[in-house]
Amino acid sequence: MNEKGLMKELYNKFNIKLKSTNKDKFCRWDGESAKYLAELKCRRAHYDTQMIEYSKLDCVKEAADKTDREFLYCVSTPVGVYVFNVSELCRSSYDFKWEDKYLPHTTDFKSSAHKTKKVGYINIKDSVFSATFD
Repeated sequence: MNEKGLMKELYNKFNIKLKSTNKDKFCRWDGESAKYLAELKCRRAHYDTQMIEYSKLDCVKEAADKTDREFLYCVSTPVGVYVFNVSELCRSSYDFKWEDKYLPHTTDFKSSAHKTKKVGYINIKDSVFSATFD
């Protein structure tokens, strides 16, 4: 699945309609609406915990707070679609289990460059919306 497909699934399954921000190459989130700023991740493998970069969470949550919107982290895996309200998780003092990991600089571009990133994890059971594929 790609971001366009994930946006379609978000609307069809959860009535979350987002406008893509992909024309703005400097925008730190992938979709937005009057209520939400959303980061979209299309994973090739399924895990019960989903990784989120601290720098992404910090930047998008700050922008959401400044505009009175919620930060949604929307993830598709081969098993289904999971929507996490990161703003709400932060308000509830969620334990993201932050750690530093040595990871590829980018995920979908052919590069051997790696760097240390601060990452955390969100369990799929903590999603506000989820739908599995048949």
